[in-house]
Amino acid sequence: MDTFKLKVFRYDPTKDTEPYYKTYELPVEKGMTVLAALFRAKEEQDPTISFRYNCRAAICGSCAMRINGHATLACKVQITHLLDKYQTNTITVEPIGNVKTLKDLIYDMDWLVDKLKRVKPWFIPKEPPPPDGTEYRQDPYDHHRIDFASDCILCASCMSDCNALKANKNYLGPMVHSKAYRFIADTRDGEKKERFEAVLDDFNLEWCVRCMECTTRCPKEVQPYENIIRLRIMAAEAGYKTPGEIHAEIFEQDIYNRGLLNEMLLPMRQEGILGAIKRAPFGIKMMLKGKVNYADFFGGHKIKRLEEVQKIYEVAKQKEKEVKIRIPQIMGVIYEDKRKTRKRPNYAETGGNE
Repeated sequence: MDTFKLKVFRYDPTKDTEPYYKTYELPVEKGMTVLAALFRAKEEQDPTISFRYNCRAAICGSCAMRINGHATLACKVQITHLLDKYQTNTITVEPIGNVKTLKDLIYDMDWLVDKLKRVKPWFIPKEPPPPDGTEYRQDPYDHHRIDFASDCILCASCMSDCNALKANKNYLGPMVHSKAYRFIADTRDGEKKERFEAVLDDFNLEWCVRCMECTTRCPKEVQPYENIIRLRIMAAEAGYKTPGEIHAEIFEQDIYNRGLLNEMLLPMRQEGILGAIKRAPFGIKMMLKGKVNYADFFGGHKIKRLEEVQKIYEVAKQKEKEVKIRIPQIMGVIYEDKRKTRKRPNYAETGGNE
C-alpha cells in the first residue's frame, strides 16, 4: 500500500451548522504517526485543520483524540500499525468522546479542570517540611502504591470512552478518581478527608459500570478502573458508609441467614422506602417476566445445608483476623515499573495476602 486515506472530523462553529468529515490522501511512510500525518495534511493540503499538540513524545497528553473509534495519543500510534490492525486503508480521527467540540479536533477542557478542582489534585503535606531541608521522605513500598497513578498525564483518553460519564455528565470520571486516589493513598498527604468527601458525593464511586474501557484506553498504564475500586475499599476501611459498603453488608447478612440474596427487599434495606418506590417500576417488570420469587417479600426460604455455609462463613471471619489483604494490588493487577531495580511483589501469585 503506497497511500492511505486520513478521514478528519471537521467543524468550525463560525461557519458550519453541523460537523462533517474531510478525507486527505497521504503517502504511507515507515514510522509516521497519526500526529505526523495530520501535520502533513495541514502543511501540504489544508492549512485550516485544527488540532492540539505539544511534546510529540506521549508526555503532555495534548494530542489525545479518537482514532478509528478509540481514544489514544496521536503522537504515539503509527499509521502502518493501524492500517495493519484494522485491515483498512482509512484512518479516521475525531475529538475524544464526552466533550464539547470547539473546532475540528480541539475540544473544551474547562469541564475537565472544573472536575479536577473538586479533588484538589496537588500535594498538601500533613507535616511541616523536614528541618534539614530535604524532600518529604517515603518508604519505597508506600511509593509503589501511587507510582503508577502518578504517571497520569491528564490526556482524558479514559474520560473519552467512559460509558458512565456518557450517561451522567456530573460523574467525576476515571481520570479525576485516579488523581484523587494518587493523593489519598499518599502517606505524606494531609487532605484525605476532603478528597474522600469529593469522590463520595452524589454516589460518584458507584456510577462506574465496570466496563474497564478507561484502563484499556489509558496510554500510560495508570489503571483508572482499578483505582476506583481501590478508592471504594479505602473509603470502607476509613469508615465511610458508601452504598457499595451497605450493599455488601446486606449481601453478607443474607448469605449467612438464608444462603441466598433477597433481591426484592434489597432496595428498601439499602435505600429505604423512597428507594424501594423509585425502583418499583423495575420490580414490576421483573414480576411480569417471572423473575421474582414472591416468597422473598416475606423473607424467603433458606437453602438446604445452610449450617455448612454458616460454618464456612465463621471460619472465614476468624481467618480475617489473621490474613491482611493489601489493597494496592487487588484483582491480581500487576504494574511493574521497569525504571526501578527493586520489583514490586507479584500479588497475582500470592493473592495479595501477607
